[in-house]
Amino acid sequence: MPTVTVNNHQIYYADTHPDGAPANGQTIIFIHGLGSSQNYYFPILPYLNNHRCITLDTYGSARSTYTGDAISIASIASDVVGVLDALQVPKAVAVGHSMGGLVVTLLGAQYGDRISGVVAIGPTHPSEKLTEVMTQRSETVSKAGMEPMANTIPNGATGSRSSALVKSFIRELIIGQNPKGYAALCLAIANAPVIDYSKVTAPYLLIAGEEDKSASMEGCEHIHASVSSAQKKLEVLRGVGHWHCVEAPEEVGGLIGGFVRTL
Repeated sequence: MPTVTVNNHQIYYADTHPDGAPANGQTIIFIHGLGSSQNYYFPILPYLNNHRCITLDTYGSARSTYTGDAISIASIASDVVGVLDALQVPKAVAVGHSMGGLVVTLLGAQYGDRISGVVAIGPTHPSEKLTEVMTQRSETVSKAGMEPMANTIPNGATGSRSSALVKSFIRELIIGQNPKGYAALCLAIANAPVIDYSKVTAPYLLIAGEEDKSASMEGCEHIHASVSSAQKKLEVLRGVGHWHCVEAPEEVGGLIGGFVRTL
C-alpha cells in the first residue's frame, strides 16, 4: 500500500503511471469529498488512460489514518502539494469533489504555479447553512458513529438516475470511515473561509449535478462566475445528485478528458 509522509502524517495514494505521465499526457491529482476515498474516482479513470492519475485518501479519511491533528481546507491543500513534491511532480491538473472542490479551488488561488488546471465537481461554497449542517454532523458522528450517515446519505444525496449498486457503494465508502477523522473533516468544512475566487486564473471546469442538494446550483454558479480564469466552463449533469463520479462516470470522465486535452 503506497504511502507518503507529508506534514507529519501518512497519505495513502495510488498512481496509474508512477514513472511519469505518458507522452502528450497530463498529470492529474484527485481529491475526494467528505466520507469518501480515492476509490470514488476509479469509475472515471478508464476515460483518462492517456494521463497520469494520482488518487489519494485525504488525511483522516479511509486509509490515511487520523492521528488527532487538526484539519482545515488549507491543511488538505498543503498535503496535496506535499504529495506532488514527494512524487516529484512540478505541476498538475487538480480535480476535487465537494470538500475536495474547495481544496482544488484554494490550490488554484494560492498555488497557481503548481496547478495547470482545476476541475471542481460539486464544490461547496461556504455559508452559514453549511457551517450549521457540518457542525451538527460532526456532533452526530462523535456520539453515534458512522451509521447515521451511512443510512441516510446514499439515498438523500444521490439523483434520480442512481442505482441500488451506486447507493450501496456510497454506503460502503461512508461506513468505513473513522468517526473521529470524519468529525474533524466536518469541522474543516464548517470553518472554511470563503476563498478569494478571483485569484484563480488557471483553466477551470465546474461540474454540477442538476439534483445536487449538497452543493447548490446557486453556489456553483457563483463560484464559476467569480473565478478569473479566461478559460472556464460550467457543465450540469441531468438527473445527477452529489456523487457525480459514481452516478455518471461516463459523463464525468468524458468531460474531464475533454478539458485536459485543451491544456
